[in-house]
Amino acid sequence: MKIVKVITLLMFVSTLTWAQKPVKYQVLFGNKALPQKDKLELDQFITSCDASFASRKEAANFFAERAWEFVASGKLDTATYRFNLVNALDTSSIDAFWGLGVISFQRKDYPLAKQLLAKGLISDPTQALMRVDYAIVLLSCYLEGKDCGTLAEVDAELAQSLKDEPKNANAWMKRSQVAFYQEKYELAWTYFHECRTLDILQMDLNFGSQLAEKMPDPKGVFK
Repeated sequence: MKIVKVITLLMFVSTLTWAQKPVKYQVLFGNKALPQKDKLELDQFITSCDASFASRKEAANFFAERAWEFVASGKLDTATYRFNLVNALDTSSIDAFWGLGVISFQRKDYPLAKQLLAKGLISDPTQALMRVDYAIVLLSCYLEGKDCGTLAEVDAELAQSLKDEPKNANAWMKRSQVAFYQEKYELAWTYFHECRTLDILQMDLNFGSQLAEKMPDPKGVFK
């Protein structure tokens, strides 16, 4: 499990639009044909991997790890290119869809992020952490008034994630926020305390203050 995969911990933003970037730095090469120079570079890369790794899947896993490191350091263009290479090596790679989905989210392309993370979850529905990221994308859609997510959808995804991994404090925190937006304040407190019990570092204390303004903490922990 890589902590860098969690969307809420990634705060890097790119100022360029996808259209302004070279094809190699667009998600899945922008679903366009690569320029000859880049195509030659890709072919050479795959040939080198075939000679250096036991399988392309093994190579894809290796380079996915490197790509996540670029995401963590905020080098999103480089990370995008590396995840594109991972996808070229293994079109079923969960990391490629996950990583490109996280990058798309950071660039505020929520519909694309939703599409990519959904592909990853279709390939492996047991990825509880990726499902939380998917829920966060849907929540961001809702909060910004975009037609790509509803509170009911967010809550359903978080519920499924917690069914698969009940000790995910971040998921409980997000579910508390969803309940707050639904004006279910007592339920929001219940989820908030679930988060507190599991990992206090995942708690959003500013949100806790907002919740307390709507309804006092039933446990009396937060004033």
